[in-house]
Amino acid sequence: MNWSAPYGLADSYREFRHPLAALVLAVVTAGALDAFAFLRYGAFVANQSGNAIFLGMGPAGGHPTWPVSAASIVAFATAAGLVSLLRRRTGPTAAPLVDIAVTEIAMVVWTVLNLALAYGRDGTAVRVLLAAAGAAAMGSLTTVASRTAGIATPITYQSDTTTKTGERAARWLLGPTAGRARARRGTLLGLLALVSYSVGGAVGTLAQHRPRWVPLWGTLALAVLILLLRRHPGPASRPG
Repeated sequence: MNWSAPYGLADSYREFRHPLAALVLAVVTAGALDAFAFLRYGAFVANQSGNAIFLGMGPAGGHPTWPVSAASIVAFATAAGLVSLLRRRTGPTAAPLVDIAVTEIAMVVWTVLNLALAYGRDGTAVRVLLAAAGAAAMGSLTTVASRTAGIATPITYQSDTTTKTGERAARWLLGPTAGRARARRGTLLGLLALVSYSVGGAVGTLAQHRPRWVPLWGTLALAVLILLLRRHPGPASRPG
């Protein structure tokens, strides 16, 4: 099977030498930092679907820290939009480096703020700032690779992953024979992303016992993505 189809600019098979390793690393990190942020600030930094519902629950009296969620949504969208724009203005060789560099800078800022502001223990205003810093990092990270082998595999938006995985599983098991191979590949990629995000959530929860360096661990983990980049980007191919 030829995998050299014209993938999107943010396809992990185009931009990484070990695309599945890059995908797993990014999704596990997003899950871990999402769990860490939720338990510390009462808001997510990656899962903006959860934050959106908090915006309704808060004014209705069900989630008093809803301003933290609002800050996360705004920062995430802003970072994702700006980094996507930067990618379009960058050559294909350096495009993924833009995402990683901005993410790393935002992660360092987030780490320093957490250390300086005691992980949000001093009130809602502090948590708003911390959530915004973390969401800026995750908004940058989500643009690193939105596809794998031409199939949508979001890093932070796992609601879409769940939907697409169900659709692809149905096509794999019940659909026309001609499309089953691609549907199987999409189903397995979706399951890989969901499991990775869940594992990250467990890591972020367990890390609450030693929170001091959690964002720093995330910064170091994402630095590994640079080592996985293709030295000479080009159409990816692999045998079927």
